[in-house]
Amino acid sequence: MKRLHFFFLIGVVGYVLLTGSTTALQAVEDGFAPLFPGDSLAGWKVSDWSDLRTPQKVKGTPWKIENGILYGLNKRTWIISPKEYGDFVLKFDSKISRGSNGGIGLRFPPEGDPAYKGMEIQVVDDEVYYRGRSQPQQRTGSIYDEIAASKDVTRPVGQWSSWEITARGSQVTIVLNGQKIIDVDLSRETKARQKKGPPLANRPLKGHIGFQNLNGTITLRNIMIKELDGADEEFVSLFNGRNLDGWVNVNCAPETWTVRDGMIICTGIPTGVMRTEKQYENYILELEWRHMKKGGNAGLFIHSDDLPAPGKPFTRAIEVQILDGRNSENSTSHGDMFAIQGATMTPDKPHPGGGMRSLPDERRCNPAGRWNHYRVESRNGTATLAVNGKVVTRGFHFNPRKGYICLESEGSEVHFRNIRICELPGSNPPSDVVAQKDRGFRSLYNGLDLRGFKQTPGNKGHWRAKDWILDYDGKATGNDRNLWTEEEFGNFILIVDWRLPDKPKIENVPVILPDGSEATDADGKQLTVAVMDAGDSGIYLRGVSKSQINIWNWPVGSGEIWGYRKDNNMPPDVRRGATPILNADNPVGQWNRFEITVIDDKVTVLLNGKTVIHQARLPGLPERGRIALQHHGDHIQFANIYIKELD
Repeated sequence: MKRLHFFFLIGVVGYVLLTGSTTALQAVEDGFAPLFPGDSLAGWKVSDWSDLRTPQKVKGTPWKIENGILYGLNKRTWIISPKEYGDFVLKFDSKISRGSNGGIGLRFPPEGDPAYKGMEIQVVDDEVYYRGRSQPQQRTGSIYDEIAASKDVTRPVGQWSSWEITARGSQVTIVLNGQKIIDVDLSRETKARQKKGPPLANRPLKGHIGFQNLNGTITLRNIMIKELDGADEEFVSLFNGRNLDGWVNVNCAPETWTVRDGMIICTGIPTGVMRTEKQYENYILELEWRHMKKGGNAGLFIHSDDLPAPGKPFTRAIEVQILDGRNSENSTSHGDMFAIQGATMTPDKPHPGGGMRSLPDERRCNPAGRWNHYRVESRNGTATLAVNGKVVTRGFHFNPRKGYICLESEGSEVHFRNIRICELPGSNPPSDVVAQKDRGFRSLYNGLDLRGFKQTPGNKGHWRAKDWILDYDGKATGNDRNLWTEEEFGNFILIVDWRLPDKPKIENVPVILPDGSEATDADGKQLTVAVMDAGDSGIYLRGVSKSQINIWNWPVGSGEIWGYRKDNNMPPDVRRGATPILNADNPVGQWNRFEITVIDDKVTVLLNGKTVIHQARLPGLPERGRIALQHHGDHIQFANIYIKELD
């Protein structure tokens, strides 16, 4: 870096010697850099003046640079920077000939007219060009067709004028010849003063810089820029624009998240998330997003766990809302910040409904089809959100306050780009406010179809992918109506969420004792107890039904290993080990989570975070085999099926 800095200074000194200007050297000392280093126009594009997509219509070379001076040679053209700029200070001197009309384009996209797609700062001999009939917002120093300069401080035609333009978020100031003539918050300019483009509040806060020569001759020198968005903050990209390196698809199909034209394209199907590989605590995160249909839904999660919450397609996290056109008294379409799936936070002002949700001070997002910019600043369990250049939302006391960053898929196409992060010093938070770290699981169910599971004709239409839920109606036909994985597994940890969703009915079921036997009365008659029963299912391990992990509503609880408990030929310790230690089921109809660990011939089952089977020995269990979701003739739903192989 020292060598590069040395050669850069040598180049600037050469520039000073050529131009005779000490302004450039002083600017470098203040953190500025030449916008055209080395008298090069490499990468700069010249287009027709009315639409940047149209090549120049004039013949010859309408723009040239010599000895640090840029000449616009009486042609109806724009010259456009190869790079986009967000927050910056731009300095230069300008000089025009009699009757000239030109401009300085700021933050404009690569198509259309910069005056109406971004901003144009007018540079004009208005008395001659407009023949004395110009409007104030058409004169030098004005934001063309929108905001007039507050005073006329232009110098006569043929003399140099000095400029300093500062753009920081939605705030833009213009100093001309030492006097401030524009000081405006673009976010407040919500009504357009012309009919060719949107109001300034809806125009981008990042884009190209360019120079226009519409008529006559415009000349510029000492053109220097200092970028503010990277001056004190070292950002790195979270998205390289080519592929999804650095991201983990948590619970979606491979085609849910793709890359095209430097954007992450999300189909919105199924509902789920994609997260970063790394956890973050204190940082500045910037990204741009746009919905592709009205009413679209998506989100940005911060401080996220690695896997979804039980029975949900979403992780425990703080969500930053990305929604279009669904405002209500208790929520807005964008800019809300709220705790989800067990996370907690304190809003900066009371929510109308009393919830843990911060509502934005104002609604600043552009509608579907147009890009929006988010800037999230997270510091020690607090965060702020700036929407299109202005902070509108705040939250405090986050738990977790460190975790993964996620992009959310939720039903409609959404695009993301320019995702970057500036990490700030961390606070080494205690473990109880840090999200769950990556445990090495991969998803077996993609939410879109049944890829990865064996399909039989009798299963078709009965085992169905219904967004993030794998739904079975209990009515498959054929010899084997279970749903088997295509892969075989040896030692592993399996996570499966399940629920029995149908309305329960009263059934009498056996009372199972801790040793695995079934209770009887004095006469040897089986004792039963009435329960609210909603059905029965299970999970087969390593290809055999005997190793079934039960799902039901019996008092003994789910998790028992039916085939081993019922086998009277098994030793007492085996039957006892296959019997749940306790009933940890949630109420009928609610979601439950199994975490099943299989190592050699021993099985441990956690149900809703509680150990119900502890290292049960299963003699004769195959070393490897497929996993099955059991058909038992009842309606059951599964979700969040993950495996971690331990071999």
